Amino acid sequence: MARRPDPAKRERIVHTTRELLRRRGVAGTTMLDVVAEAGASRGSLYHYFPGGRSEMVEDAVSGAVAEYSEALLALAELSPREAIPLIVEVWRSEAEASGYEAGCPVVAAALGGEAEPGAREIAARAFTDWTDTVAAWLEQTGVPARRTASLANLLLSAVEGAVIVGLAQRSSEPMVRVAEELVNVVEAARSTGAGHS
Repeated sequence: MARRPDPAKRERIVHTTRELLRRRGVAGTTMLDVVAEAGASRGSLYHYFPGGRSEMVEDAVSGAVAEYSEALLALAELSPREAIPLIVEVWRSEAEASGYEAGCPVVAAALGGEAEPGAREIAARAFTDWTDTVAAWLEQTGVPARRTASLANLLLSAVEGAVIVGLAQRSSEPMVRVAEELVNVVEAARSTGAGHS
């Protein structure tokens, strides 16, 4: 009799993979590490992920992308003054909780793309989609349409960069400063847009 898939076990493996990616990156996340941390057998990894490590990493990155995309969409009704600090606060609290050891698994996929090109493609699509989502939100808040794409790119790049600098410095200060400056930049763009309406 064939084993029935256990969605909870599969999800535990995906979650463990995501956490390892956050702490160790793609190159530092091995199937043996996942087996040890998830409390799973090596055979179960191949049962749930017949495509091996690549499928497991891609599923972990896709799960993170879906989670972060949902969080971005949830902020759509907030003003930049409310939303930007909230976005940064999520990363700040996660960085602090991990002892400044864990970053973004999507960035890990982007950086580890040579080892896992499928995961890098997922990361590339995610950043494109997030840029589009943030650009649409910025326009909705009053930023002139001609500036939304570049400001969305700035927001995403600055937040991800601040997280990386914060992890390196083991401090939340870079994230706090970036949040403050991004609010100022977006509010200035909104003021410019209001003046030309």
